[in-house]
Amino acid sequence: MSDYLPAELIVEILIRVPAKIVPRCKCVCKRWNSLISNPHFATTYLAHSKQRPYHLFRRLDQETGEELFTLHPSDNPDNPFPRNYHLKNLNRSDPALHINLLRLAQEVKDKGGFFGCSSDYIKLHCPYKFKTRYYQYFHEIVGSVNGLICMVDSDSCSKDNYYLWNPSINRSMKLPRPKYHDQSRSNSFFGFGYHAPTDDYKLVRLVNLKNCNSPVVDIYTLNTGGWCSAKAQPSAQYIIDSFGSVVVNGALHWLAHTPEDAHHNLIVSFDLGNEGNDVVFNEVPVPKILEGAPPLSMMNIAVLNGLLTLHGGQPEQSVNRGSHDDWLVKQHAVWVMKEYNVVKSWTKLYVIDVGENFVRVVGFKKNGELLITMEDDKDKGLLLYAPNSRRGRPYTDLYISGLSRSFYLDYYVESLVLLKKNTEK
Repeated sequence: MSDYLPAELIVEILIRVPAKIVPRCKCVCKRWNSLISNPHFATTYLAHSKQRPYHLFRRLDQETGEELFTLHPSDNPDNPFPRNYHLKNLNRSDPALHINLLRLAQEVKDKGGFFGCSSDYIKLHCPYKFKTRYYQYFHEIVGSVNGLICMVDSDSCSKDNYYLWNPSINRSMKLPRPKYHDQSRSNSFFGFGYHAPTDDYKLVRLVNLKNCNSPVVDIYTLNTGGWCSAKAQPSAQYIIDSFGSVVVNGALHWLAHTPEDAHHNLIVSFDLGNEGNDVVFNEVPVPKILEGAPPLSMMNIAVLNGLLTLHGGQPEQSVNRGSHDDWLVKQHAVWVMKEYNVVKSWTKLYVIDVGENFVRVVGFKKNGELLITMEDDKDKGLLLYAPNSRRGRPYTDLYISGLSRSFYLDYYVESLVLLKKNTEK
């Protein structure tokens, strides 16, 4: 029957099919195989998929040591973890409402929290597992774009391994190791992004080799399936967080600082269109009040509504700890650069006032609420924080447990990236 349908109509039907079913559709007939194999189909499928995004969430279960990945549907794309998911059937006119609320809260805890009570999520099965008996490790997620997740495992017990994984079609690939992999190095920094003009995905690795003044830049491109190397200027040597990169305006960004004898905080950017032997890193200013502060090791870089964002603790005072000095954090805040690369456009959105047990922001919601983690004598898990709340306690327990530093949250869309590659299933 499909022989009588226009190709445009068949494509309109197929782009509405779940991504995991699309490879099977190639077996229906030669015509369908030809349509799906056309590169234009993958582009059309992705554009339609972006209209119904998911949230990708990763956590490490501290009891089992298992790394867990889940997708949360787009019925409410701004709210992957509804705070009242366990109250759907609650009779609010019941005189014993308060008692019932306490009882339900305890039932949620007894059942294992959000993931024990809610069925509104999809569990993913990561094809790569850590093989160690003694430690609880998880992959470092370098980035996620267009349905493709880039991960690195870099525990101290093994050599670095690099992976690309598209869970929507259950395809993955382990990348070859770069040229300078086995050389003596002090540290490495990573970034992952999509370069639209060449329709290519790139993994960027900066390596500080010992006895070398300038870092080496290794760039893996999916289109070529290989690495190329180049030298970078010394300013890229002082990036703070190995996996703390974001993509804004087609460029990767990392928090960094200049050498200690001329200390200055800044953001280092790398255009994903960079090619050749001499790659260029540009500098983007941080808020003026943070320029001369100590290294911003307690702050993180993020993207909020497409804008470059900084969040976390601002070090303000040195405290002597005997063998070393620590910096005291008096305030945790969220800053947004409203006009790219214009220092005066940095605006402090709000202060995160939850006390000294605050750890970090995991995600932002469009209504201004934040998903955060806190720690005291016990890991509190994932919390929903309302900056302008007038309640006594500004955060709500979502009953999502796990190792707080393993929490990862980002938008995710189904795609056909890796469908044509020589991958693992």
